[in-house]
Amino acid sequence: MLTMRKIKVITMSIIATSTLLIIGLISYLFNLNSKITEGLENKKLLPPTEYFSAPESFSSGMTIAFKDIVSGFQSRNYRERAFDQRLFPGDYSFAGVDLCRNTVPITLPDDTAQCLLFVAKENEDPELAQIPLQLMTFNAEGFINGTFQGNPLQTSASVALEPEIVAQFLDNQPIMQDYKALGEIPPLCLNAVLAIEDSKFLEHSGVSLTGIARAAYSNLFGGKVRQGGSTITQQTVKNYFLTSERTIKRKAIEFFMSLLLETHASKDRIFETYLNIIYLGQNGPFQVRGFGAASQYYFQRPIEQLGLAECSLLAAVLNSPGVYDPFRKPENASKRRNLVLGRMTDLNMITADEAKSAGEAALPTPRKISVAETAPYYINAVNKQMTQAGFDLLGMKIYTGLTLRGQSAAQAAVRGHLDRLESDNKKIKALKEKGHSLEGLLLSANTQTGLVNAVVGGRGYRLTQFNRAIDGHRQIGSIMKPFVFLAALSNEGPGGKTYEPNTILSDTKFSYKYEGQTWSPDNYGKKYFGQVPMYFALKNSLNASTASLGIEVGLDKIIQTAELLGVTSKLAKVPSLTLGAFELYPVEVLESYMTFARMGSRTPISFVRSLVDIEGKVLYRFSPELEQATDPSSTAELVGMMKQTILTGTARYVDLVGFKHPAAGKTGTTSDNKDAWFAGFTPNVATVVWVGYDDNTPHGLTGSSGAVPIWTDFMKNYAARFPMQDFPWPDTVELKKIPGVSFSSDASLTPEASQEPPEVELVFKK
Repeated sequence: MLTMRKIKVITMSIIATSTLLIIGLISYLFNLNSKITEGLENKKLLPPTEYFSAPESFSSGMTIAFKDIVSGFQSRNYRERAFDQRLFPGDYSFAGVDLCRNTVPITLPDDTAQCLLFVAKENEDPELAQIPLQLMTFNAEGFINGTFQGNPLQTSASVALEPEIVAQFLDNQPIMQDYKALGEIPPLCLNAVLAIEDSKFLEHSGVSLTGIARAAYSNLFGGKVRQGGSTITQQTVKNYFLTSERTIKRKAIEFFMSLLLETHASKDRIFETYLNIIYLGQNGPFQVRGFGAASQYYFQRPIEQLGLAECSLLAAVLNSPGVYDPFRKPENASKRRNLVLGRMTDLNMITADEAKSAGEAALPTPRKISVAETAPYYINAVNKQMTQAGFDLLGMKIYTGLTLRGQSAAQAAVRGHLDRLESDNKKIKALKEKGHSLEGLLLSANTQTGLVNAVVGGRGYRLTQFNRAIDGHRQIGSIMKPFVFLAALSNEGPGGKTYEPNTILSDTKFSYKYEGQTWSPDNYGKKYFGQVPMYFALKNSLNASTASLGIEVGLDKIIQTAELLGVTSKLAKVPSLTLGAFELYPVEVLESYMTFARMGSRTPISFVRSLVDIEGKVLYRFSPELEQATDPSSTAELVGMMKQTILTGTARYVDLVGFKHPAAGKTGTTSDNKDAWFAGFTPNVATVVWVGYDDNTPHGLTGSSGAVPIWTDFMKNYAARFPMQDFPWPDTVELKKIPGVSFSSDASLTPEASQEPPEVELVFKK
């Protein structure tokens, strides 16, 4: 029996407990309120980290046809205008030479046949934020013969289109997102979403009790309803503040936060946020977030151009992108779209005839995956560079050196040749059948700026995230030989001996004793040529003569030369150094060969042009200081010799298949046939290629068969657009033609050596 004292104690306990619960609830709601307030300080809520390509640049002498440039403008959704109309950002116009001369107040090149005037789209790139009026002129063949910019127009070295967004990441997850203000989204799209997701959105205060009741009834009794229990406000809270876990606790938090959110933000702001963060599909590794990105992904058009058929499909997809994916499950997508159109008709948003017409419209078809979704190795390299520099990348805008044309050409070249090898090469095909996957890398940079334009770190990022182009540390083989020859050309040998491209070397079998060991280098195929000039030894990659030269010049000088050019890996002072019996990173090779192309002027490479924070402040800008690392005259002599590698040496495939731009390079094959390399360059582009197996399985490929075809495919599709010009030889050298090497009938002649022409053009110091 309860006494009055017990009743009083129980009553006080209930009051105390209730008070604590109320205080706890108030405190909890206060914390939720603070979380919402903090999150709403930025209009776009959590801003993604955004990566932008390099601007697409055009200069006089580039071999890009007029029709291809116009096609590029159209693919970027530029608006064509009449030549006498005013141009706004994102507009272009073109005209014949007569109208052009009468319209623009400049003197055009004499051979001008037509011209193209444009204003680049607005952008926030620190280098190009205020791109003025720009003009390209073209000759009768349709190629660029002049570039101008400014207001008024003046001659310029180049003109450029704005950078394009390459990738976005949110919480380390790759996404596609194109933030759109509510006013930029067509009303049909807004109504489609409201009709199918939350027709009472403008009336409720964040939650819908009737909607929750209907959803509960459906879950209990298995009935089907057109709408779920969550309002647009609740879905916004879930996508931004919470996770997608299905628990009562998470649902309760969502309920209270939705009520609080409506006290902080207007309906327009909530709806705009929802339409920009909602998940709408998966494009490879990238989440498609928001209607702006979804419009580009599904229809390849900006959302401003969408009609009823497209808007209703996007509203259909957002309920469950996996179930209603129009590419993979068109029947489901079509049925769901009709449901959206039916709801819109019921709500008098559209007529029955409009719904019928939209429901009969064809669904979109899958497109080829673009570079914007498939440059993960490049993004990986960017992140490593910026992280090592101490930057937190959350919310940053990162302007890279990546060129979309270059990246696309690089990916096609690597994958194409590896696929052909695994299909046509008997040994590689057999290894594939045993589970070995042949891998490759390509790393390319602009020799003038030091900016990397393309990175392929493997056949597929989803297969392995190991970035061979950045982290691969492989034995380099014969691509070390130019370091040996430059050390000789830059220094004196024993007794004050000097070297030049036609200095005679001994290409015979020999042994070298050091530290109690004996080293005997062999030529490829164990064939020797006796007495040969330096350039012949280099272009035919002769081991014996190169090793003999390296020992004569001195290993210390070779190591010093390599370090001056850009090598940072530790090099052991052993004679096999001369033949590349050690590991380097591809970036070291690229920087060194780029220094060759610049006649000894060294600049570091970079994947990033600039880094901008959320407030628009530039935190990093790539502006390297040039350093004359090696003697220009000696380097020029070396480059002249390396040109012969492509014309008649181990990389003559390049010339034979039609890449005619002046180029120089060196093949590399390790003695155990585990690594195949080619590093080569033109005056504008330096590119390194490697092919091999991650587990070091011997593949039997040489640099000529494994790497040169990839390099050539890439350079033909990318570097061939640059002007056809020779290297910028210093005034201290001259080009001379000398008689080619002549051999008597000799069974030891290799196919490479048999290509020797009657005359050879080389570079010599004056």
